[in-house]
Amino acid sequence: MKPCRGDCSCMRTTGKCFQEDDMNWLLPKVEDANILVLASPLYCDGVTGPMKMFMDRLVPVIHLTMEIRDGHLRHPARKDMNLEKIVLVSNCGFWEIDNFDPIVAHIKAFSKNINAEYVGELLRPHGHFFRAMLENDMSVNDVIESARQAGCQLVENGKMSSETIANVSRPLMSRDAFLQMANQNLLSDQNQE
Repeated sequence: MKPCRGDCSCMRTTGKCFQEDDMNWLLPKVEDANILVLASPLYCDGVTGPMKMFMDRLVPVIHLTMEIRDGHLRHPARKDMNLEKIVLVSNCGFWEIDNFDPIVAHIKAFSKNINAEYVGELLRPHGHFFRAMLENDMSVNDVIESARQAGCQLVENGKMSSETIANVSRPLMSRDAFLQMANQNLLSDQNQE
C-alpha cells in the first residue's frame, strides 16, 4: 500500500484513488462493511505506520464538499458507503490503561471525519506477558472470552458492554510485579545480545 499523495482527486471525482495497489481491493470491502475494526498495537502513542497509511487512504469514502455535523465542518460520506461503526482493538507493553488515551482520541476523531460512529475499544495493557500467561494456564482465559463476547455484542447489539470492555483491559498483575518482570526480561534480553 502506497501512502496517500494528498491531491484529493479521489474526493473530486470517482471516489477512487489513482494509485494502483492493495487499496484497490481493500476499499470496496470497507465501503461494503457495516463495522470497521481497526487493530493496531500502540506505537509511540498512536497506530502503526501501516495502519495510519491505511486510514489516510480511506479518503475516497468521503466527498470533497463540506457540511456542518455536530458543530464542526466535516466532509459527508459518499452515498454508496455502508460503514456505520468503528471499533479500536489495541495492545501495548505498558501497565497503565491511560497510555491508550492518545490512540483512542485519534480513532474517535477519525470516526467523526468519515461519518461513522465510534462504538468503543478493546484495549489490552501490559500485553507483553499475556501470551506467556495464556500458555502457562494462568487465569487469563476470561479476557479471551470477554473479547469474544464483545464481538458478539457488537454484531447483535451494535455496541459492547462496559463490563465486557473492562474485563478485556483488566490488570493481569500488580504494577509492581509487572515492573519487576518487565525489567528482568529486558535485562535478560540485553545480556543475550
